[in-house]
Amino acid sequence: MCGRYTLFGNWKSALAEDIASSELQEFEDIIDNYNVSPLQSMPVIMSSDHEIHLTTMQWGFIPSWAKDASISAGMINARAETISEKPSFKRAFKQRRCIIPMNGFYEWASSAKGKKQPVYCSSNTQDLFYAAGIWEHWESPNQHENLHSFAIITVPANSIMKRYHERMPAFLSKEQMNSWLFDSELAPSLLNTLPDKDCKAVFVGINVNNARINTPDLILETEPVLHREQLIPTKPPSRDIKNSNITDKSGQGSLF
Repeated sequence: MCGRYTLFGNWKSALAEDIASSELQEFEDIIDNYNVSPLQSMPVIMSSDHEIHLTTMQWGFIPSWAKDASISAGMINARAETISEKPSFKRAFKQRRCIIPMNGFYEWASSAKGKKQPVYCSSNTQDLFYAAGIWEHWESPNQHENLHSFAIITVPANSIMKRYHERMPAFLSKEQMNSWLFDSELAPSLLNTLPDKDCKAVFVGINVNNARINTPDLILETEPVLHREQLIPTKPPSRDIKNSNITDKSGQGSLF
């Protein structure tokens, strides 16, 4: 978790007040996205020169040492429990933390028989979630390609989302945003599971499975095809080490 999220509506007005209005104007052309998928470029809040900035980055982390950008599709998430230890993430966690604004995120409820249905989780208390993340600048060995990319940090799911998946994004409050961006000593203590009271989850339609579909009806509640007694929480898949060119064996680079 997470593998899809949303960003729509008047999200810019809910951002930190110290983001320059001139920067926000640069994002006027970004369309409402009800189905943000890996490898898309999305708005990210970052720090630079002791100030907060809004920029776009590709979702899918590319370590600086990577030989090519193909690694990014499997590096969309990083586990909070080991992010400070893993070679792919530890330097970014110390020096390049970021915040990913989102209205909500999707998860897939599963049953023992393999049947699945999407679930949409959104906030009970505010317009936006602020997901904790890390970012990196990557340049190809031949210097013909370069880009900024990010990963969303995950923590154990709360009791609402644990019915569907064992992980969920680590969310920050507005009051924690500055500390997360600027205080490396305090940052690890901010990676906590969202309280149940702050979120809600509803079953939605299967159209979200198609990354090419981006319509408001994706987040509308639908009748569940799975009954509660049938649900089993989805576990993050393990990386197939034999088919991977990544030396990190933690599973951190897997889709969830």
